[in-house]
Amino acid sequence: MGWLDRRREQPQPPKLLAQVAVSLLWGIVPLSWIYAFMFVALRVRQTRLLRLAGRGRKPTLFGRRPRLAALFNRRRLFVWSVVEVAFSLYYQYLVRRVQKRNPILSREAVDPIMIRVMREAILDNLEDPARFVSNIDAHNDIPIPKASLPYDDPCAVAFRREMSGWFMGMKPEHITRADVLDWLACFMFDKRYDEVLAHDTRDGAMQELLAEVLHTFEARRGLPFAESAPPGVERKRPMLLTLDPVHVHTRPLMLYVVVSAVNRVVEGYFRLHGVRRCRYGSLSYLLYVPRGWRPEAVSAGKAYRPILFLHGLGLGLNEYALALRALLRPCGQPAPYPVVIPLQPWMSYEFFSPRFLRPWHHVEAPALLHGILTRHGFDKCHVSILSHSMGTIVHAWLMRAWPKLIARSVFVDPVCFQLWEPHICYRFLYKPTESFVEFVLRYFAARELGNANLLTRHFDWSSNVLLMHDVWKHHTPDDVRIYLAGDDTVLHAWRVLHLLKRCGLQDSVHYAPALHHGELMMLPNHRVPEMIDVLIQ
Repeated sequence: MGWLDRRREQPQPPKLLAQVAVSLLWGIVPLSWIYAFMFVALRVRQTRLLRLAGRGRKPTLFGRRPRLAALFNRRRLFVWSVVEVAFSLYYQYLVRRVQKRNPILSREAVDPIMIRVMREAILDNLEDPARFVSNIDAHNDIPIPKASLPYDDPCAVAFRREMSGWFMGMKPEHITRADVLDWLACFMFDKRYDEVLAHDTRDGAMQELLAEVLHTFEARRGLPFAESAPPGVERKRPMLLTLDPVHVHTRPLMLYVVVSAVNRVVEGYFRLHGVRRCRYGSLSYLLYVPRGWRPEAVSAGKAYRPILFLHGLGLGLNEYALALRALLRPCGQPAPYPVVIPLQPWMSYEFFSPRFLRPWHHVEAPALLHGILTRHGFDKCHVSILSHSMGTIVHAWLMRAWPKLIARSVFVDPVCFQLWEPHICYRFLYKPTESFVEFVLRYFAARELGNANLLTRHFDWSSNVLLMHDVWKHHTPDDVRIYLAGDDTVLHAWRVLHLLKRCGLQDSVHYAPALHHGELMMLPNHRVPEMIDVLIQ
């Protein structure tokens, strides 16, 4: 491996601390309801007309209870409570609205990219794929197995174990054909299997593909799927990410106001150092260009390539304040390279943005980003990309759409690899929380309205996966760096590490076994300076 961080694991605070903090924050909404109701109710009792409730005479009870009078005589607090009450009602309306399925994801035909993804999933972790499939060179077809793997073959055992994760840990022998067909229909067509039967074309192409994949899965796992569940066995639903209900935990307007204000402060700080906010189409972005920089100078070796930074899901720019300072002012001096930072409000708590519930997709994002880079002449000299977490999915879109535009790539906490495995989906959205970090991520990230909408109604499996074929099109191992946190509570870093090593990237992986998700970029002793060194080489 290129780098191994041997720092000792830092103990987490107790989960109870996160539960208490979240309860206090969550409690603002019901307390606002109670305060607004009591403020009005105590006055309506003495005033016949509701319109006088806000300025009617004080109840006689107030004279006998001065503390109560002081508490329920704060007009500003009453106004804010009413605002919170109104916001909570609107928030619940939006929660119901995002339950609708996204028609963009629904497919009525077979997607070639999905075939490639499914092929990678089937062949992944096989020691010798050519011994298992007869069409090893048919890269755009589902693998045709020569024979079923033996039941006790280590590759079959591992496949059964990983696949059962999609069915919430159900025993492999209890997973039925109907279960798998429903899961495959969601994964491949964003439909339930009965909807595939109803909407399939006359030639039955979708049903034929599902049956073909089902047969290959049976051979790959060394065990046929059951026709029906054994009697008395507890049934567990598979994880159908884009079809399952969108789970959102309510939160006060105050939280969005504070986060938005902090993000504006962070943005204002960097504006003092030459960063400006620009707009291209419906997308806002931050831009920094050093004085005297010209794209022509890059080709002559007299200037550095621009860096495109793709942030992840969370609270917005304030989470990346330290990383951005290192990126824009290395060693306390203005950066000698341009920096472009697209702002993604749908995963940054930017509730007041017109695009809060309208995230971009794999077609729109590359087009917008290419337009931005072309506007400033960056397409003439290529760019280097630094991406984190959900930003690595946008990175994958760009590598597929504009591979010749990208010179070097750094992925941090990448969630774009091995999306056919259940770990990211289960850990981030379905797994019962067990630790402080998991509870914080679940409430503040996974169960926030914009993030939940992005993850459960706008998650395109085939487009979001980065296949090694897309990496090797125009990159060499020297052009790519991947940073993994070994104690990551979102992705299974060890599994990703082994995938990358099998694909020849063992010298490009930097593995920190003691760090959690995000700490490679967000801690005071972050690794951003060495990431920059990789990008500007």
